[in-house]
Amino acid sequence: MVSLLFVDDDPELLDLGRIFLERNGNFSVITSSTAAEGLSKIRSGGVDAVVSDYQMPDMDGIEFLKQVRADQSDIPFILFTGKGREEVVIQAINNGVDFYLQKGGDQNAQFSELCHKIHQAVRRKNAEDELRVAYEKNQGLMDHANDGIVIIDVDSGMIIDANKKALEFLGKTRSEVQKMHHCDLHPAEYADRCRELFQKHVTIGSGIEEGVIVDAGGCNVPVIISLNILDLEGKKCIMGIFHDISEIKKVHNALRLANNKLNLLSDITRHDIQNKLLSMNGYMKMFSAYPPEPEYSMYIKYLQESVNAIKNDIEFTRLYQNLGMVAPEWQNVQDVFFRASVYPDLKKIRIVADTKYLEIFADPLLERVFYNLVENSIRHGVRVTSIRLSAALSSDGLVIRIEDDGVGVPEQDKEKIFLKDFGKNTGHGLFMAREILSITGISIMENGISGQGARFELRIAKPAFRFTPSVNYS
Repeated sequence: MVSLLFVDDDPELLDLGRIFLERNGNFSVITSSTAAEGLSKIRSGGVDAVVSDYQMPDMDGIEFLKQVRADQSDIPFILFTGKGREEVVIQAINNGVDFYLQKGGDQNAQFSELCHKIHQAVRRKNAEDELRVAYEKNQGLMDHANDGIVIIDVDSGMIIDANKKALEFLGKTRSEVQKMHHCDLHPAEYADRCRELFQKHVTIGSGIEEGVIVDAGGCNVPVIISLNILDLEGKKCIMGIFHDISEIKKVHNALRLANNKLNLLSDITRHDIQNKLLSMNGYMKMFSAYPPEPEYSMYIKYLQESVNAIKNDIEFTRLYQNLGMVAPEWQNVQDVFFRASVYPDLKKIRIVADTKYLEIFADPLLERVFYNLVENSIRHGVRVTSIRLSAALSSDGLVIRIEDDGVGVPEQDKEKIFLKDFGKNTGHGLFMAREILSITGISIMENGISGQGARFELRIAKPAFRFTPSVNYS
């Protein structure tokens, strides 16, 4: 049963209206002779609808309506006016009245019409409440989704709603997103393809596509987009759910590249060992002829060198066999660097790092990279007293620097040090470092000043680095 508040300063009309509405309209009627008293009853709760006179001594019906709406109440409100008050009707409509009814004429017909309008207003209010609850429920479900969701008007192509994940991904507020066309989600060069696919799925009703969406940082992010037709309050819409597959893409590309590198290095190492075995076979034949000195000692020396070289190649394959075996992952640069710095003899060397919140997407062998770079400083820096890890944003991404205060690298060797077998030791360390980093698109170069120290720079493009929590490097 609908609880109705009837406000009028005419006691006879109040009594008559109460009797008729309760008897014929299935209402429970509360009466009030003043707007102020009626307002108090509304605020106390339990009122489903209001019927109010216009002309009352303490507050007229329009002011009463304004007060009700000022309380942010959307309670159905029917204004009961006298004849010849068209200006009052306009004011009532402008202030959110649900219906208005003029007094006068046959009372049975008048109250029957009033019953009809009250029921109509209450039904509309209930329908709106149900729709709002359903919308809020759906919005809650959308906001708890792990993927971004946008609702697009089919006719205009404009976005009419988006969930929390989508807003965070795009770096925009809901009002900003509602000013966007669906093509604005994608890079400009995808516009024609975007319109074509949109129309295709409007016709079909659903579908899945691989696409690219521009994120809050302006990066092109690969996504899988699921599209489905919806009907929202009679409006034909498309719900688009986009799932970020950038991590999957990066891992797939990294593993493919690692596999290619393993095949290449396997061929190179096998070729090297075969050449060394061929040389050993020649020296063994010469040695079998019992040569006199100094040939005897020379052949022994050559054989030992070949054995050592093969041993180094086998050790290299042992290290290299893990390349790409585990998928790349996000790693805290400073943590990995400190772990790597534990192994070499660093008792007299000061380690400095200020990249606390920096993470990069790299092969799990990143620790081996840092180990090799630190070891390189110790072996070849001669007078190294400190090794520093730092990071700086660049025009195309980020630069990580690992530098020491040793003798540095001669200008003519800056590129050679990354070649396999170059150097006084195995010649594998820096070559391995470059190979490991290249799996996830990270480049490395030596950019120090000879005589003042070595400086290795790792260059990382977006979005393969991030700061957690956010911190600004300059």
